[in-house]
Amino acid sequence: MSRMSSEQSERSSRSGQQQVVPREQGDGAPVMSTTPSSTGPRNDENDAATSSCDQHDKPFSMIVEVDFMQLLLTATALLTRTWRLGYPRAVVFDELHFAKYVSLYIRQTFFFDVHPPLGKLMLAAAGKYGNFKGDTSFEKIGNEFSHDIPVELLRGVPAVLGSLVVPVMYQICVEAGMSRYAALFAGLLILFDNALLVQSRFMLMEAMLIFFSLMSVLAYLKCRNSPREFSVRWWVWLCICGISSSCTMSIKYVGVFTFILMALMIFKDFWNMLDDDSKSDFFMVRQFIARVFALMLVPMLVYLSVFYIHLSILTKAGPHDNVMTSAFQASLEGGLAALTKGQPLHIAYGSQVTLRHTENVGVGQPCWLHSHPYMYPVRYPDNRGSSHQQQVTCYVFKDINNWWIVKHPDRDSLTVEDPPAVVKHGDIVQLVHGVSSRALNTHDVAAPVTPSNQEVSCYVNYNVSMPAQNLWRVDIVNREKDDETWQTIKSEVRFIHVNTSTAVRTTGKQLPEWGFHQLEVAADKHVDQKNTLWNVEEHRFTKSSGIDGQTVEFKKEEMIPLKPTYLSFWAKFSELQLKMLQSKQDIDLEHKYSSKPKDWPFMGKNIAYWMDPKTNAQIHLIGNVVIWFSSSISVIAYIGLGVFHLLRRRRCIHDISEATWERFLFMGELFIGGYLIHYIPFFMEDRTLFLHHYLPAIPYKMLALVALVDHILSILPRKSVFRPIIHYASVALIAMAVHMFISLSVFTFGHAALTSEELDKMVWIDSWEYLKH
Repeated sequence: MSRMSSEQSERSSRSGQQQVVPREQGDGAPVMSTTPSSTGPRNDENDAATSSCDQHDKPFSMIVEVDFMQLLLTATALLTRTWRLGYPRAVVFDELHFAKYVSLYIRQTFFFDVHPPLGKLMLAAAGKYGNFKGDTSFEKIGNEFSHDIPVELLRGVPAVLGSLVVPVMYQICVEAGMSRYAALFAGLLILFDNALLVQSRFMLMEAMLIFFSLMSVLAYLKCRNSPREFSVRWWVWLCICGISSSCTMSIKYVGVFTFILMALMIFKDFWNMLDDDSKSDFFMVRQFIARVFALMLVPMLVYLSVFYIHLSILTKAGPHDNVMTSAFQASLEGGLAALTKGQPLHIAYGSQVTLRHTENVGVGQPCWLHSHPYMYPVRYPDNRGSSHQQQVTCYVFKDINNWWIVKHPDRDSLTVEDPPAVVKHGDIVQLVHGVSSRALNTHDVAAPVTPSNQEVSCYVNYNVSMPAQNLWRVDIVNREKDDETWQTIKSEVRFIHVNTSTAVRTTGKQLPEWGFHQLEVAADKHVDQKNTLWNVEEHRFTKSSGIDGQTVEFKKEEMIPLKPTYLSFWAKFSELQLKMLQSKQDIDLEHKYSSKPKDWPFMGKNIAYWMDPKTNAQIHLIGNVVIWFSSSISVIAYIGLGVFHLLRRRRCIHDISEATWERFLFMGELFIGGYLIHYIPFFMEDRTLFLHHYLPAIPYKMLALVALVDHILSILPRKSVFRPIIHYASVALIAMAVHMFISLSVFTFGHAALTSEELDKMVWIDSWEYLKH
């Protein structure tokens, strides 16, 4: 006990302004509670009396603690991240995309992006505040921004949030029970990292993502350190933790790793509390409900609200709306809504229709049922024979060959009668190709690319023993009742072949050159699958002639409204969410600066962001080598030290107190666990990756380095010869980091016109690549 008291006394003297004393909770997991420190011994009774007297004399007073070092760090971070923020006044790296998204937001034009919209919404808000009109196009990296674009304001959003990462990092160390010197160490590490600084100075997402990620950790520690459960302070910080986690995930989906980390830590604390017999069952139920509310319901509400704002703004058709279904497109102003307005709503016998596949298969684009006057080859390269019938494909462009006529099987007429005979669920139809007048057909012949399926063709009568089998049953999948009519855009239908009980589908595979590389269409016995779903996108009546040769008008037929059709938020949200999660954008993209996760911890690859068109001045994403190397090594050292402590304790050798051990474990779970959660999953990714994917993990390994140094100092005797060595080593590390920061600043700010010789001297790692004119 005397050893533990001396450690706490020593920590109090190092912390300066507050002492952090672990208090046991549950099965021994420490919950940090802060108590005011003192410069000398004080009498508790006198303290209580003085406190009571002070409160009586000053009932409306408030004590404010000002940490000047934290203020200085914040000011320095703001200075480095906002200095010459408008330079270069040109598109830098992925600003090409995000500046374009801001422009589309301003014009309320729908766009599709694989990442959630919160970060882009924040940039758009800044652009709107700066009177940006959104009428500028962004063609390629390096293009100059026009004078009416508030570049400094747009870049200011990530710059300010990136600056606030520094004081948040400082405060995390304080709340975790480390000394203020350790907090200063952490603040300086993140302040002088070139990669995080570069990413904070442009219209990019990572600075905002990292801010909310670390804010989640800080809020969790604040909540954990609250002196009373269910107090206002406790509730506020618990909810801020949930909100910040949701904001992280609402900027990029990699933010889900922060959400997982917070959920694991908070529910682990709850699990440890179950061991405490002094807490009633009712108390534990309240604790569980509070955690579910703050970590599940509140984040869900934030996430939905972000998408609600996103979809409420983007009401006009745009360049990306063809990714969405016909119903979604028809709900937007212009685009498909302009094409389909006033069209007949209900499909009738004689209707002319285009049939769009509801899923974007294969090349990730929409496609329409299509035929053309070319036949399948007599034999395929594998010597399989075909029917040599007319090809049927799925075509990714709108074309006259995409039109089909819905024919009644017992009538020869291809026109709509008056009144129209509507098609209902379960009715039998023939689908006649509008240009060639041949009917959609399938038979027991293997499909050209997917031989396990049947070939789909348009029937050609060769007077051979291959009869037409062209009857199809209309199966409306999303019907509300069994006698529902087939409707334009709304109805999702399957065409079930009467003779073979197969369904028309796209396989997502491209045909060879003889099929013009269009997508294969086949008939599959496995009917219940998404690839068999179609909907009518465009629809018109083939009008019959009257007795006097005049065209009959269908006055009573229900038409699609002239305004965009209504689609509920939930329908839009669910479709957009599904498309985002299933999107394969950039999955096979080849890029000069792409890298693998194994290259990241020791800065094995850089990324060129921008280059001056006349000189060798350039901006690169390069991390501070000193900080990255030392932090990466510290992760390994922390785990190794943990194993060493564990083995010693296994042999009943307790070198450190139980409280110190629990605190070491807790910070390892939070910081090492946070680092691994944000890093390891990328080894399982099969898409193109870049160094900036690693940035959210970097603050956690910096925290691991600081926690390791703080732990070693806390267990060393006061007069140990190793203490000054560690202090001097920490100062030397910061000094080397500052030197490295200054050396790499030419690539951070892009302000220096370097010669070829100077560039060659800056290649400190062989895999680094710079640009040269």
